[in-house]
Amino acid sequence: MPQPVFSPDGALVLAATDDNAVHIQKTDGTELRALVGHRDRITTAGFSPDGQLIVTGSRDHTARVWSTRDGRNVASLEGHTDALTAVAFSADGQSVVTASRDATVRIWNVSSGAQRVVLRGHSAAVDSAQFGPSGLYVVTASSQDRTVRLWAVPSGRQIAVLAGQDEVALRAALTRATFSADGTRIAIVSGQNSVRIIRSFQSLHDLIDFARRVVPRDLTPCERSRFFLPEDPTAGTCSD
Repeated sequence: MPQPVFSPDGALVLAATDDNAVHIQKTDGTELRALVGHRDRITTAGFSPDGQLIVTGSRDHTARVWSTRDGRNVASLEGHTDALTAVAFSADGQSVVTASRDATVRIWNVSSGAQRVVLRGHSAAVDSAQFGPSGLYVVTASSQDRTVRLWAVPSGRQIAVLAGQDEVALRAALTRATFSADGTRIAIVSGQNSVRIIRSFQSLHDLIDFARRVVPRDLTPCERSRFFLPEDPTAGTCSD
């Protein structure tokens, strides 16, 4: 956690220290409380959208959810086998996504602390993970395997590889991805001077509408496959 993190209303700041704790402070520097429980240094943290909860990730392979009001440990999220690199809440605050050096991304239920699904596909440490505004998708990125991947949250299915090794410079490059506020675009940043914007869809209906505008006729089996739509038995299957 190299940089402080502000609460959504800007009134509070999270700062990690060498004592394996996160300190909640007012913007005037007054400390409200310390969140103590991790067994190693904290690497990442974030507020829930309403500012009532905080999630922290650590080198101790765990994430923890805390109450902003009283500092209570609401849930301990255990399952990763290496240090955590990124944590984030969903827009409704009901789920948390965690990324790790163990090459997996995991989605958790906040109220129970239960693991909902594991996203497997990256071959190296995952640097970033973020929910889309609808909560239906997660975008992840790894600077080591040099890929950006889009996932369906309910099933954990990988929908697409948005950027692959052949699209990034051969030299080591920091690759991250993030949704726009409305979820209709994904920005992929590679290295120091490359930004790529990709269109995304927040519902199957949005995707179908776009596909029909691009191809104003019934889609062929191969086109349905390209847009990640279910097969239509009456139209046959894609032979490509």
